[in-house]
Amino acid sequence: MLICIIEFKVLPGMEQRNREMVAELLVAAAKIDGFVSKESFLSRDNEGKLISLSYWRDAEALRAWMRDAEHRRSIPIGKNELFQSYTIQIAELVREKVWTRQENE
Repeated sequence: MLICIIEFKVLPGMEQRNREMVAELLVAAAKIDGFVSKESFLSRDNEGKLISLSYWRDAEALRAWMRDAEHRRSIPIGKNELFQSYTIQIAELVREKVWTRQENE
C-alpha cells in the first residue's frame, strides 16, 4: 500500500474554496480502482498547516490518479489560487498492526 502525504497551507480567504475542491476531488479519486481512503487533519504544532493522507493499493493506482483529468485540472488552480505552500511525499506501508479492545478486557 502507498500513502500520499500532502502538507500544505491555504492562502487566507481561500479555505472554503479549498474545502469545496477537496470534496470534488474525493469523488473523482473514489472512482479510481485502487483508491483506499483519505484523511485530512489540521496540524496541532504548526498553525495553518493542513495534512492530507490518501491511501492507494499500489503504484499503478496512484499513477492512475496522477493521470486523472479532473486531478490534472486542479493542480494549477491549487498553485495559482489556493496554496501558500505544499509538500508531497509518497510512502510505502511496510507493516500494519491492528488492535481493538474487546468488551471484556
